[in-house]
Amino acid sequence: MQQEATIYGGEPNPLDTRGLCLLSLDGGGVRGLSSLYILKSIMDRLNHERKETKLPPVKPCEVFDLIGGTSTGGLIAIMLGRLEMDVDKCIDAYSGLAATVFGEKLSSIPFNLRGKTTARFDSATLKSAIEKVIEDSGACQEDLFNDGIERGCRTFVCTADRHTKDIVRLRSYSLSYESNISTTICQAALATSAATTFFEPVSIGNRSFADGGLGANNPVDEVEGEASNIWCPETGELKPQVKCFISIGTGNPGKKPFEDNLFKFIGKTVVQIATETENTEQKFIARWSKHFDEKRYFRLNVEQGLQEIGLEEYKKKGAIEAATEGYLKHTAQKFRVRDCIKNMRLKESVYLEDFS
Repeated sequence: MQQEATIYGGEPNPLDTRGLCLLSLDGGGVRGLSSLYILKSIMDRLNHERKETKLPPVKPCEVFDLIGGTSTGGLIAIMLGRLEMDVDKCIDAYSGLAATVFGEKLSSIPFNLRGKTTARFDSATLKSAIEKVIEDSGACQEDLFNDGIERGCRTFVCTADRHTKDIVRLRSYSLSYESNISTTICQAALATSAATTFFEPVSIGNRSFADGGLGANNPVDEVEGEASNIWCPETGELKPQVKCFISIGTGNPGKKPFEDNLFKFIGKTVVQIATETENTEQKFIARWSKHFDEKRYFRLNVEQGLQEIGLEEYKKKGAIEAATEGYLKHTAQKFRVRDCIKNMRLKESVYLEDFS
């Protein structure tokens, strides 16, 4: 059953064809693969409908006006938005990156004898792996994240300033009334993924950054704020312009008590705090309840099966895929994805050329 455009004075409702489509991607280490499997299901079904009507397939960067992410979600946002990958290519690239980066630990203990946190994985390996992904996509290692080229799909990633602990947005575009930090694609990817106890902080100019997981692991509020900055900076009236807002998680982390043991606290509780995303979600739905009821806002996040998979356990790709597949097979999720496709079907290309 296809959704028909609402007719206003003989013309389609502009919201149906040109309303904003926004994508928010959570952090969560290798469980970011779950986000990609969910997005693949959405894009595959959307492109199936397009094929039925003799239209060519589209990539996420041709559908979404804005993609924002934190940590692993930030890496994926860069691949999909700035590097303009399709989802299948992104899954391959991300899987290879995870295997390379998490293949060998520097240390099993997240702090040294002086009590300072230390990186358990090699930041140089992460940098080399990201550079390879960039080059394989056809870009260059030195390319700027914001290279001055206006793209239909805007991309930003969240990172945390280590001096102020504030969440900072690194952008692939400029906003005249916001501070714009100049970074390469690689620097932006490193800054959003430099998780405390996993990798070393990242220096950009005179500033130092770590990943934004402790402040915006579910970046849905950041995506909302950024979209308001772009499209309605003076009024803040974003909601009437939004056609489809999709937030994708990396699996519900469950609820566990704080650990009393120092080793366990740093190794487990801090990670749990960073990956706790559902409280953010509940508050967001309360604010966007009308869009939720009208099936214009969607939260997709595997509820069971990913709780015990560590952020670095790249060898559990099969378990991540199985849990995500089981989640998507549930009738409730099938209906939600169906509604999502109905919502996006009439969206025109975010680029100047037409979809067709």
